[in-house]
Amino acid sequence: MRVSRTEHITNEEILQMVETEREIMDTVRSRQKRWLGHILRHDSLLRITLEGQIQGGKKTYGRPITMLLDWILNFFFSCALHEP
Repeated sequence: MRVSRTEHITNEEILQMVETEREIMDTVRSRQKRWLGHILRHDSLLRITLEGQIQGGKKTYGRPITMLLDWILNFFFSCALHEP
């Protein structure tokens, strides 16, 4: 399907012509999952940081700090529950 720039057709109109939808969020989620799996397979400072294994310092008051890995996993599971 060839569309000239001078026709001024929007992306949404082209997607309707080819009968498809934007799948960018699916692409972003799959790439995030692949990146997380890649990081968790290796021993690195980034993995230690994600898992929250860095110890030391003073104990803070108030609400406990949410670890980045917990936040990412909760985010993925909540998105999986809402997808059809």
